[in-house]
Parts: sequence; structure tokens; C-alpha cells
Amino acid sequence: MTIKKTAAGYSAPILYKAFAMLKEIAGSPEKMGISELARELNMSKGTLHGIAQAFLDLGVITQNSSKKFSLGPTLVELGNRAFAGDDLRVLLRPAMEDLFREFKETVFLGVSDGEKITIIEKVDNPSGLKLSAPVGSRIPLVAGAAGKVILASFADQELTRILRDPLPGFTENSITGKAEYIEEIKKVREQGYATDFEEYIQGVNAVCVPVTDIYGQTTAAIWMVGFSNTLDKKKVNRALAALFRTASKSLPAMQKQEFPNR
Repeated sequence: MTIKKTAAGYSAPILYKAFAMLKEIAGSPEKMGISELARELNMSKGTLHGIAQAFLDLGVITQNSSKKFSLGPTLVELGNRAFAGDDLRVLLRPAMEDLFREFKETVFLGVSDGEKITIIEKVDNPSGLKLSAPVGSRIPLVAGAAGKVILASFADQELTRILRDPLPGFTENSITGKAEYIEEIKKVREQGYATDFEEYIQGVNAVCVPVTDIYGQTTAAIWMVGFSNTLDKKKVNRALAALFRTASKSLPAMQKQEFPNR
């Protein structure tokens, strides 16, 4: 790495170039390759190629078959950790409480470190029969609706790398075939949400939506869980619009999206 000493101390120009590259990739509505980045950033292709290779090795960015770049799972993971503090919980807790009051089902908020999903907030029935888990609990990435939403933010090559074949069979309804599961993830990407009808826990259903940043990157997931006889498909469809509204409250400054009727 090139280190330059200035009057103010030490600086690393290559880091500024690397960060500029990431901002350009994140902010571009169209995926960009080396040539486009070189033109937009007024940098040499050689410099950008070196930065890109290091970022690809680290999982900071990914590259599709057309050699275009997207932000990768490592960057999403770091963003999740920064975004998953008290601010996110404070922002979403009131809306999560509204969800519980309206639907009388447990609501969870979780983030991923790339290996598992950690529950960082929940709202459930303080007494009586309920489905719950303590804040801090960690669940597998391939577990239910929340896992599908998190994995939908991963690039195809990353999914292929991390998914085993066969996948764990939690219940008789679990999708255990790798190819079939990847098709399910593609469906989640298209529709913008995930469901779980007794796939993770027998007799339990769930529905989940992503919490995204201003660039559309998934930073967390919010999901509703209930017994299959109360959180049925009809109730899941009713809950979707409310879940999307709750997720959008994570970034008050973000332009509000219009979600279709489900």
C-alpha cells in the first residue's frame, strides 16, 4: 500500500481511491465494470483492477458474468454491524409494537454476520402461550423466512459457495435440495419478501421482509412468527403491507417506496 506523509500526518491515497470506487458502485443505478469506473472516477484501469481484485478476494464486491460489479456480502455484513445498534432498535421498536397489537403475533428484528442471523429486538405476548426467542439468539442462515430474505441479498456465486447439498431438513416441509432452494431465493428477490409455512418449525409459519438502506442493500430483516392455525396464508397476506411499512421506518430520510397490494 502506498503511504504518503503530509503536514497533517500520514495518509493512504489508495484507500481514498478504493472508497471512491465503492461509493460509485453503490450509487450507480446501472452496474459498472472497470471501463465505466475508470471513466467516472478519472482513474487508470490498472489501479482500479488492482483494487477490484483485492475487494473480490475479500468479498467486498462481487462480479457477474458481464464483469459488472455489485457490493458484496462482506460489505453488507460490516454495514449490518454498524446499522444494527441501538438506533435501529429505537427506530423500529414502536412500529413493531404496533404490528403486535394489530396482528397479535410475535415480531422479530435480526441482522446477519454472514454465517447466522442474530435477533436484536422482539415484541411478543408478555404472558400466555407464545412463540418467542431471547434477544441475542442466533439462527441458521437457511432457517425459514428470515434466512431466505438475508440470502436473497447474496450474489449467486456466493449462494453456490455457501449452500450445502442437501440442506438441513428441519421439518418435512423444508426445502433440502440446493438447486430448488436457490430457485426459492430467486423468487424472494423478485417478490421482495419471504414466507415459511412450517419449513423451520412444525406447526409454525412466518413472513419476513428486508430492511434496506438508501442504496437498496439489505441491512436487516423483520419477520412475524405465529402458529399455523393463527398466522395462516390469509393473515400473512394482510401482514405484508404492514411489515413493509415498518421496515421503511428504519430510514426516515429515505424516499418512501410504494408497495403493491399483496
